[in-house]
Amino acid sequence: MFGRKKENILVIKTDSLAGFVAAEPAFEAIRQAHPDAKISLLTISPLQRVARASPYFDQVAGIPNFRDGDARKEFIQQLKAAKFATVYDLASNEAGKKLYSAMGPFRPKWHCATPASRRTKNNQNTLSGLPGFEKMFSDAGVEAPSRLPDFSWALSARKDSANMKPSWYGISGAFGLFLPGDDGEKRWTASGYAGLASIMAKTGFMPVLTGSKELHHFGDDIADQAPQLVDLTGKTDHLQLAALAHEAAFFVSDDAEEVDLAVSVGCQGVLIVSAKSPVSVHDGRHVVTLTSDSGLGAVDPAFVWRTLSNMGLIETPDDALHSAATR
Repeated sequence: MFGRKKENILVIKTDSLAGFVAAEPAFEAIRQAHPDAKISLLTISPLQRVARASPYFDQVAGIPNFRDGDARKEFIQQLKAAKFATVYDLASNEAGKKLYSAMGPFRPKWHCATPASRRTKNNQNTLSGLPGFEKMFSDAGVEAPSRLPDFSWALSARKDSANMKPSWYGISGAFGLFLPGDDGEKRWTASGYAGLASIMAKTGFMPVLTGSKELHHFGDDIADQAPQLVDLTGKTDHLQLAALAHEAAFFVSDDAEEVDLAVSVGCQGVLIVSAKSPVSVHDGRHVVTLTSDSGLGAVDPAFVWRTLSNMGLIETPDDALHSAATR
């Protein structure tokens, strides 16, 4: 007797790292709702590696350049040939809309997340610009997840791999992560990070900078003022960052998406944002947000350090803190 053919499910998540992290509980919910299905993920190129390491997908593919007519046509033909029974569009962006339209009248059952712009003020993710999944899951008959994102599976994705350990980068002892964002207008200043790096170095914590390769010049600016800095900009992928965040004593960030990944593996710390910025959403996480009406340059590194101490993330006597901050 022949076994029943596996149902094909397509999940679309083509927005951002923050969106991917936020959707992690939804990925699990879809897998639990379709335990015997072959589940494929369509995502953007930077997220393919971490997506392949997850326990939720049997296949991961990158979305093509829709401006290339031949590539778009071939890709749509492949999607139709796969005969997906159900599609979960968790991004609810232009890429998903184009796919929906291109699949034509005989498209599979299509469930779409609620766009952030249509969500109510009471929804905690509205200000972060992330789509919502509640109605989509209700319509699909899937039990909506209630837990926070948990990327602990990423820590063992490369078992016994040396480049998943802090020592691979020359990091030893206690260290803290700097996670600056790519947007210079929303970023804490290089002098701010450098001042904090100096305090850290004098109190036994190694300052480690991570982020995209576009931040390399920013890293140089910090290192010019604080040569103790370990600059890893452009040198870590998402899995390596998750491993570093898990081992770090704390993080300090501003407008970086990488914060979402860091807190999903239990890292705690401080966000520095403008008072005019939307409220950051990290409900249920040990994250303190510092704001300034006078610009981010007015945020004092010593105050950030004291905040980390008050959070219980470091143990530094008051006199040692004063000595380090005034030297």
